[in-house]
Amino acid sequence: MNNKILSVFGGFVALCVFSLLFSCSNSAQENSVDSDTPTLRYTAESLYKSTVWTEEVEPDRLTANVSSANGISSRITLSPLVVLAGKTSDSERLYPVLGGFGSLDTSLISPALREMLTLFSDSISKNKDADSFMVQECVYSLALFYNDFNKIFSDCFELDKKAKTDSEKKSDFEKSEKDVEEPPLFDSFVFGQPFLDGLYYEVPVKFFSKKATLTLCVFCVEKSGSWKVDQVQIADWEILDGKK
Repeated sequence: MNNKILSVFGGFVALCVFSLLFSCSNSAQENSVDSDTPTLRYTAESLYKSTVWTEEVEPDRLTANVSSANGISSRITLSPLVVLAGKTSDSERLYPVLGGFGSLDTSLISPALREMLTLFSDSISKNKDADSFMVQECVYSLALFYNDFNKIFSDCFELDKKAKTDSEKKSDFEKSEKDVEEPPLFDSFVFGQPFLDGLYYEVPVKFFSKKATLTLCVFCVEKSGSWKVDQVQIADWEILDGKK
């Protein structure tokens, strides 16, 4: 009986020893495989150490506290648009923009130039003679302008009919202060942002009426202390009944 117990116990011990040896053998094989195959962490660390990094750009901005900004309440959640809206500058002004025409920034138009342009544009609005505003050698440019103007707006403003009426001149005796001046062709006009080209100012001018609109490029130059028109060109127009 004792011999049987000892035999069973001895077999159990032998099985445990065999299992332990087999487990150690597998661990040794796994370690051998692990040592031959680099891990993801090992590969990442190797790449990091072998990479040539550039110097950090603006490190202060990356760590700066952007939870608040001058002029903006701390109760407002910041965003790029909020920060831009809160930025004020006395040197920068916003000017309206007219669609199809451009900016209405006329800050570069001096008072003297503005006065001349206003009188010139008023003459154009009333289809009156504007020779006095032109550089003497460039009066032909105004003649070419009126030639194109009459072709474009002849039907719109019934210019042929008006010309016939004007040709029937009254005698000096028949003229009086009671004669009523005909209404202008255009009711209003605006100046746009000028373009500077050396000594010349190219000023866009847009005219408005119930019948049509007209955009001119007026080239101005200062001569002998006064502003004159060097050239005038039709840039765009619209007949409001849809014809153009």
